[in-house]
Amino acid sequence: MVRKARILWILLAVYIVAPPVSARETLVATNANAGLMDIEGNWFSCEFAHSQIPPDDDCKMFDDDGFDVSQGEIFHIKAINSRETQCRHKRAGQCFKRTSEGIVISRDSVGTIRPTTSGFAIKYWGCTQEYTMSDRGNFFEVAPTGRRCMWTREKRYFVARYQGKIQVGDE
Repeated sequence: MVRKARILWILLAVYIVAPPVSARETLVATNANAGLMDIEGNWFSCEFAHSQIPPDDDCKMFDDDGFDVSQGEIFHIKAINSRETQCRHKRAGQCFKRTSEGIVISRDSVGTIRPTTSGFAIKYWGCTQEYTMSDRGNFFEVAPTGRRCMWTREKRYFVARYQGKIQVGDE
């Protein structure tokens, strides 16, 4: 349970929504039938963003921690094959270029997620936290809204959808 809590903290410090400019049409489309955000896919936080400050590189570099949203489930994912050396604090392998054609990841289940009209909601430890998503060009700003769950941090996240190929591997 402690591991899942840590994963959720990382997950919330890292994610949700946006691809490269060439794929803007599929960024975070709404479901025409329900008016809900399309949050399916693999998301990573912008490497050079800070808790309340957007990235200064327009989100060209991703952090190695992210999440996968698939059919109402959310999974923590981690890029495990990066050799990138231009990461924050010069920590080799802890980031990767957004334009990378493919990455190898590890993947662990976290909980459930559902789209809303303005973002998404995550259910964890019996509490559902809603988040809003605001388009900022090449990335999205994600922030908790309403009453916060005990596990919810009061911060904004700057994230984008990864469009490359994903392969699940072993660490």
